[in-house]
Amino acid sequence: MNVKEVSFPSADGTLQIYGDLSLPEQQEQSSDLLPAIVIVNGSGPIDRNGDIPQMKLKLNTSNQFAKHMAEERPKDRAIAVLSYDKRGVGKSKKKGDKNLFYRTGMVDIVLDAVEAVRYVFAHPRIDKSKIVLMGHSEGAIIMPIICREVKKAGLTDIFGCIFYAGFGETLEKALELQRETILADVQMEKGVKGFILRSAVTEDKLVKQYESLMKKVHAEGDPDFISMQCGL
Repeated sequence: MNVKEVSFPSADGTLQIYGDLSLPEQQEQSSDLLPAIVIVNGSGPIDRNGDIPQMKLKLNTSNQFAKHMAEERPKDRAIAVLSYDKRGVGKSKKKGDKNLFYRTGMVDIVLDAVEAVRYVFAHPRIDKSKIVLMGHSEGAIIMPIICREVKKAGLTDIFGCIFYAGFGETLEKALELQRETILADVQMEKGVKGFILRSAVTEDKLVKQYESLMKKVHAEGDPDFISMQCGL
């Protein structure tokens, strides 16, 4: 597998977005065009590998997925993969601006994804008619909006979408399930760590967080981007 660091301008042109383009090794001397998958990560400061550097949390989901697509599949079915550092994460930063990620809005995330598609679209080894989005969590939720913006940008329509852990229910139901899962996991934790977690993470605290969030979602005034576009 040939992994090359690449970059493309952010949607507003204020910085470069950096990422990795993974290409199958055997395609180096071939004129065959490759289908490509662009990964749109979930919420939080996630980098091109699917990790959260600020929390020192290494999951390596994106780079493992890219390795499988570009290297471990049959030679005639290999797929290129582009994954990138979100704005304000990894190398996608402005010098001296430590709060860039926290000022990044949902519109920025959507339009940066469009620029990622534009980069892949222009690559000489990629089949423009076979570009697929894979969105995880928040990335899955906003994928329909990204597809719409890709079309508005005059690019070829997205060939397909992979929805990975997006919402299949209302926001209320999803948060209720999340709350129940967290409480169950905390109860199963043993030892001192379990004792501390059960003291800090209680049902009452989680319910209050949920009520506070829903109050903001349903507040009067201008709705936020996700509420407007996804009906949440």
